[in-house]
Amino acid sequence: MKNIAEALNLRSVILQNLESVLFTTDEKEKVALLTFVVVGGGPTGVELAGALAEMRQLILTKDYHNLKSSEMTVYLMEGKPKLLSSMSTVAFSKAKEFLKRAQVKVYNGVHVKSYDGLTLRVDDGTIIKTKNVFWTAGVKGVFPAGISKNMITKSNRLQTDGINRLKGHSNIFAIGDAAAIITEETPEGHPGVAPVALQQGKHLARNLEALINGEYTVPFKYKDKGSLATIGRNRAVADINGVHLHGFFAWILWGLVHIRSIAGFSSKGIIFFNWAINYFTKNSDNRLIIRPFDKKTKKISTGIE
Repeated sequence: MKNIAEALNLRSVILQNLESVLFTTDEKEKVALLTFVVVGGGPTGVELAGALAEMRQLILTKDYHNLKSSEMTVYLMEGKPKLLSSMSTVAFSKAKEFLKRAQVKVYNGVHVKSYDGLTLRVDDGTIIKTKNVFWTAGVKGVFPAGISKNMITKSNRLQTDGINRLKGHSNIFAIGDAAAIITEETPEGHPGVAPVALQQGKHLARNLEALINGEYTVPFKYKDKGSLATIGRNRAVADINGVHLHGFFAWILWGLVHIRSIAGFSSKGIIFFNWAINYFTKNSDNRLIIRPFDKKTKKISTGIE
């Protein structure tokens, strides 16, 4: 439910800002309202940037007849040298290619220094005027008092041993993107994705039971079932057991995986049916009912003479 609420809130912010464009006469404010910056080039950031680019192409001019798609700009900022750092080089290069084809301005190896609600400053000197900044680069954990700073990695995660126990402690455990098991195989810890947290949760439960019963514990080993990221309509990348897919087939696979994860046969059917309609009509459920705005009278037309 939290993810659904966050998604609805995000749509609300985007639509409110786009609607504000119709009411402003300040060109600088109009540019800021039509500029979108996504910070973070992981799967969430890449998918969001692709969705915004798709909205510009398919939805913007349909809902807002006074706007042109060329007036909307989408940026993607990533601090690491490449996007989708937890995926293969093939996935990175294809994702970047798809984004550039969708006219998303991609910046790698840069970090956002500050944002005051209008001006976004980047450490390479870039300054962007925008009213829309979406942070997908992760969050900094707030750790309890008494945790030594030496136990916090450079990625702001707690360093744990093989059974997710905080080093130097016997009864403090951490899992998911709050924890980092540093080994030769995982020098930066495991990817901060849901499958890691789910597997660590089940594994830790078994180890806790073993500790209580005085039995041997087993170090955690992540079973990577594959990674997927979509970059808009007909475009996705996938790494599955050493096989690298991209384009339409990867996009179909991404859709099937997400349909499969939905609970209930009827829910699966409804969502698949809605996706099919949206795909063939190039439409979206997130549409507005708006009426023309007369700039001279500063009134919304009722359509009744």
